[in-house]
Amino acid sequence: MKKILLVTFLLSISFSTTAFAKEWKGKGERIEFSSMPTMTIKDFLEGNIPNREITIWGTLNFPDNAADKNVPAVVILHGGGGISEVEEHWMNVFNAMGLATFMVNSNSARKNCKKDNGFKKAVRFCNAINRGMNRIIDGYGALELLSKHPRINSKRIGCLGISLGAKGCLYLNVKRFQKMWGTPGIEFAASVPMYPPCNVIFKEDDEITNTAIRIHVGEKDTYFPADSCISYIERLKAKGKDVNIKVYPGTHHAFEKKIGGKQTITIQGHNDGRCYYEENPSLPVAEMPPDDVAIISQIGFNKWYDSATEKDKKKVFKRVKMRHKIGWRLPQIWHDRSCISKSNTLAYNKKSSDEAKELVSEFFNSTLKK
Repeated sequence: MKKILLVTFLLSISFSTTAFAKEWKGKGERIEFSSMPTMTIKDFLEGNIPNREITIWGTLNFPDNAADKNVPAVVILHGGGGISEVEEHWMNVFNAMGLATFMVNSNSARKNCKKDNGFKKAVRFCNAINRGMNRIIDGYGALELLSKHPRINSKRIGCLGISLGAKGCLYLNVKRFQKMWGTPGIEFAASVPMYPPCNVIFKEDDEITNTAIRIHVGEKDTYFPADSCISYIERLKAKGKDVNIKVYPGTHHAFEKKIGGKQTITIQGHNDGRCYYEENPSLPVAEMPPDDVAIISQIGFNKWYDSATEKDKKKVFKRVKMRHKIGWRLPQIWHDRSCISKSNTLAYNKKSSDEAKELVSEFFNSTLKK
């Protein structure tokens, strides 16, 4: 039963926002570039560079009648399951605006991540191990590639990400991550994270570039709740950054388009998106295996740990030891399971979709086409 709970938890991470979409075969020019293999969040946060690189790719599309040079562009980073109707929607919106698009495929080259990286157990694409942090590196690679393209204006490149891809578009602006994994001297001109995971506080994550950021999220999002993003935006505003957030009333995850022709999709699965975490360098503690890769804990974990009874600790760390024994390499640890949900909803909302299209178009018009 415990193994089943772990499986359903991992599936809930990977299904967002599509149910394992097949490799996208959309039109455009396929361009390959180098990135990193799937790595644990611990390795990412500690800047541990793998001993090899992988080749991933994106698809470049120019709008009709585009100029021969200085064309503004948007990098699109997809959700956990792959490129879906949602990402295609935004590609079409941007091309119609006169913006080039580069649709990054982050999944296909990592489909054998268990075998390639020695992870004993993992769901497809290893999303639960990495939780979208690879998208940050993919975003940097796509930016560097487009910055050198003869037809692209290197100073007018934006980023739009969906769900786990939104994590890439949001956190690639963190100077700490940029220093470890980015290319010096180049930055995105604008960033639009669509319902990103904001529920982890990383060290120095409020020290960001001057990139303008606009988050969009549904009020009823059960994957990554709006209030965590509101809190992050407030911290960034306190630093004087050009950031804002739009919360859409009565709106769920993946609200821009119907997925698979369905208005609403309910996914049963163990999901910790409503838990609040922070980077915790004190992990692993004595009760954990010394090679456990957990690096984020629920906020308040250290205080709980210092005062918890041996009985309470045994209950929590029994689960941690069990998942480690069977080969799971999960980055998080929690001591209070009340934040965990058992189902999640994806739902198209025409009103919110139309409003988001208008707002995002206005934002990119002002930042990329000025």
